[in-house]
Amino acid sequence: MSGESVTFGFNVASSGAYSTAGKQEIRGFKLAVKHINNGGGWVTSETYESPLDGDGLLGKDVEFAVEDTGGSSDTARSNAQRLIDSEDVIMLAGGTSSSSGRANQEVAAQNQVVYMSTMGNTNSLTGADCNRYSFREMFNNRMAAEALAPALSDEFGDDVDYVKISQDNEWGRTLRDDMDTALGNLGWAPVWDTTAQVGTTDYSQYAEDLGAVDFDVIVLGLGGLDAVNALKAFRDEFPESSIVLPMASKNIAQTAGGAIEGVIGTVAWSPAINSPLSNTFRETFREEYGSSTGSSKSATPSGPAHIAYTQTLQYASAVERAGTFNPLEVIGALEGHEYDAGLGPQTLRACDHQAMRQVPVVRGKSEVQQSYGTYYDLIGDPVDVQYACDSGPAANCSLGGS
Repeated sequence: MSGESVTFGFNVASSGAYSTAGKQEIRGFKLAVKHINNGGGWVTSETYESPLDGDGLLGKDVEFAVEDTGGSSDTARSNAQRLIDSEDVIMLAGGTSSSSGRANQEVAAQNQVVYMSTMGNTNSLTGADCNRYSFREMFNNRMAAEALAPALSDEFGDDVDYVKISQDNEWGRTLRDDMDTALGNLGWAPVWDTTAQVGTTDYSQYAEDLGAVDFDVIVLGLGGLDAVNALKAFRDEFPESSIVLPMASKNIAQTAGGAIEGVIGTVAWSPAINSPLSNTFRETFREEYGSSTGSSKSATPSGPAHIAYTQTLQYASAVERAGTFNPLEVIGALEGHEYDAGLGPQTLRACDHQAMRQVPVVRGKSEVQQSYGTYYDLIGDPVDVQYACDSGPAANCSLGGS
């Protein structure tokens, strides 16, 4: 490859309903590029096993280009193609929503460019829609449901009536189905079920409808601002209600404020995780972004930032191991790679390109406790929820070609 530099393409939602998470992804991406070029963070950490040494990639500086999907799959698709055609990116990353993630991975496969998915959770990304050019560090819906089940059983018991509201899209429907399976295995029974369109701002009618239902727990299969609006509506109507948010995040909690208190869910990563790599990431992130904001609260990293940082370094490390930018050889270096991203040993599986990793289960803090920028307490240790290549979403994945 000619030239003194190579370019990564970051295609995320920096506007729209998922913009808070998207902006955190961009911070994680930029920090990873800085460390690839100049050292620091995991790149020069003795506990991060990688051939990276802080002098770029294969003798070249790494640059980056950023595009805003706005949460739209159509925009994500056109952005991805523009990054490849106009910026000559050698790697795509991003996908703050599952629909944008699918668009990114389609374009990546069509153009034979490696795609590192960030926050898309839908099962099909490493299931029915998988392709040989795409890899995902983030856990999927099935893994979230399996991780939550033991904590919910301990918290509420096994004889529970629950109500559920899910986003009316593939992500919401598969999350609903996976939660139903996991909760059904506990003996929980659904007593009310509805869907909501993405972008719903007023959940007061849903809350009013629930007033006629006898239930123990509310399960919200919602993300982004939809989750925030629903949490506030249900807290207003049922202030003592028990709520499960399977896909929680710092960004949701930060916007929901006190409405997140007591809510149980999963997160991509938590600053409360105490491990050498987690601690290094947390501190270098704060050093990088704390001075510009003047606030330790806003400089506390989130799961999306951690995923973006991890995925960027995973790709870069694979390039160094392969000794080439050739995508097929980089894919070979990624497949089956065993590593640690601060959560313990994990594997980027060859059969479906899904990371077999631990899932942190958390409980929301009160608004007073949120003052230092942490929004959840960990419930136990992150949960190992591996499944076989011939089961679950992986059974629907075929990587034979692009």
